[in-house]
Amino acid sequence: SAYLQVVACEDNISKWKADIREYEERITEAKEWIAQEEIKKQEFAAQAVEVPRAKIDELAHAGIQHYSDGLAISSEVDRLTNENNVL
Repeated sequence: SAYLQVVACEDNISKWKADIREYEERITEAKEWIAQEEIKKQEFAAQAVEVPRAKIDELAHAGIQHYSDGLAISSEVDRLTNENNVL
């Protein structure tokens, strides 16, 4: 009968609405996971940048030290050359 068809339709609609609520909950949960993962990704990206930055700072310091040592040696060579010229 038509009445039973209406009841069947209402049951289907009710079931599908329940499915939609479940999917929406899962979507909300997945969005939260994505947000948490984005935060972790940013933290790891910051750490990945820090490692090279520390290495660059270390190498820059070593380069400056070598340059300073070179200047000191150059000054000493100039002094010795001048002394040699005087003699």
